[in-house]
Amino acid sequence: MARHKEFDQEAALRGAITAFGRKGFTATSTEDLMTSMNVGRQSMYDTFGDKRELFLKALALYSQENMGAIAKELRKPGSGLTNIRDALLLFTERSDIDPTDGCMGINALCEFGLQDHEVLQAADGGGNTKATRQLLLKNLRRARAAGELRDDADITALADFFDNTLAGLRISARAGKTRAALRRIVQVAFTAFQ
Repeated sequence: MARHKEFDQEAALRGAITAFGRKGFTATSTEDLMTSMNVGRQSMYDTFGDKRELFLKALALYSQENMGAIAKELRKPGSGLTNIRDALLLFTERSDIDPTDGCMGINALCEFGLQDHEVLQAADGGGNTKATRQLLLKNLRRARAAGELRDDADITALADFFDNTLAGLRISARAGKTRAALRRIVQVAFTAFQ
């Protein structure tokens, strides 16, 4: 009879996100994972598979939640630009924005680039990244229609700038910028949308 898993699998997976966020895939050891996940080696392998399988599961969860929080702001009615600003500001308040945690998504991109299809699929978080991009474009079109943006505003470029700002906030946090500094960065970046 198989032994019942004696640990919270979701909490363990979040521990893996923390470990991979700090060091990336290659530099994260099995011992790092066991410590961060608070599980034994055999339980980790039995439940999540090998290190790569664990990484892909953790990355998918990370991306799904990361994009989900942004999408929630972008789904709100009202001003498209207000939604975009609020999504950026909310991002600066995330609990995992600090110098020690890093970013699993950025680490994955830096390590694997666009070469690994499975990593790209996991980073999409079950389609959340694409869906969030569509919500962002919808807000930008709504802002343009409402006169919040110039008629000739390049909404694709503004959406790319939004994505770049999110990545920059992550890197700035890892470099030691305070939350107050991150909020100031958002305020300056937001002038590009006006």
